Amino acid sequence: LARVYSFLDWDGWSGERVVLRPDSTIPVSRAALEAGMTSPARLFYVQNVFRFAAEGDREDWQCGLEFLGAPPALGDLEVAAVACETLDALGITPVVRIGHAGIGRAIAQAIGGDALSRLEDAGGIALSRAENTRGATPQIRALVELIAGREGDLGFLSTVAAVMQSAAPEAMPALREIESLARALAESGRRVIIDLDQALDFAYYTGAVIELSSDGAVWGRGGRYTPGGEGTAETACGLGLEIGPLAASVAPATRKRLTVDVVPAGPADLSRAMSVARALQRSGIAASLSEQRDATPLTVRVSAGQLVARTPDGEHTMQALDEVVGLLVQYK
Repeated sequence: LARVYSFLDWDGWSGERVVLRPDSTIPVSRAALEAGMTSPARLFYVQNVFRFAAEGDREDWQCGLEFLGAPPALGDLEVAAVACETLDALGITPVVRIGHAGIGRAIAQAIGGDALSRLEDAGGIALSRAENTRGATPQIRALVELIAGREGDLGFLSTVAAVMQSAAPEAMPALREIESLARALAESGRRVIIDLDQALDFAYYTGAVIELSSDGAVWGRGGRYTPGGEGTAETACGLGLEIGPLAASVAPATRKRLTVDVVPAGPADLSRAMSVARALQRSGIAASLSEQRDATPLTVRVSAGQLVARTPDGEHTMQALDEVVGLLVQYK
């Protein structure tokens, strides 16, 4: 709530407290419920969100996916893999940081008393402050000291498991979950970092959580959660990518899209020129009819029985439309 724009809605004198949309997970889950969608359901979104910031923009744009009714292991892996492949397509090789929302809660349960309220921080569980674990057994304090503010590889999980088994056995199922996820991603060629004290954006996460980053920049976050509400999926997994930083990162390397000018030599060539433009468009190549010859880097001149394609590499005289498409597809 510290980053949410919240106010009372007096329209109609309802007096209900409302907020500007701070993320997309809850709206997507609600939309699926209202549409009567059955689970499992894979949904994709692009929309704006509003979060308070001391400086900079308050409106951000996100794109992401929500896998409602996702099976616990396969769903987490699918969402993480799709997000990684999306970043791959943008020329970004992500590092996958993995944690689990249930580990901090299990440690709080093992401590007992008001430990959960002391450990809960904005959006997650804070293990890194020593005063939060007062009253804990020596085994719990040793476990927290091992986890707090530290990260590692799959070998790190083995070390944690050896201590956790006796200190907080309730957390072992969560540890096994992220071990399975981390191992699958690592074996697929991804660089994986285990961070069991990972700060969370929102408190509704219940299972594995992931963060995608590279070169000090965070590109997206997500994890497993319970949508909540009658009629919704019992469990789900989702991830959101930050469009603004991604767009700024890829912009310098983005080649300007070129449009092919299709130029008919005369009125008798209009029909064939239309066929050329349509064939190019169906192949994913931007094309439009034009009266100007050679006005752009890519031009196709259409005349009786002949097609002349002009590219930055020179002119090419062709007879068949397929030849033109095959030549110009490299410029789309």
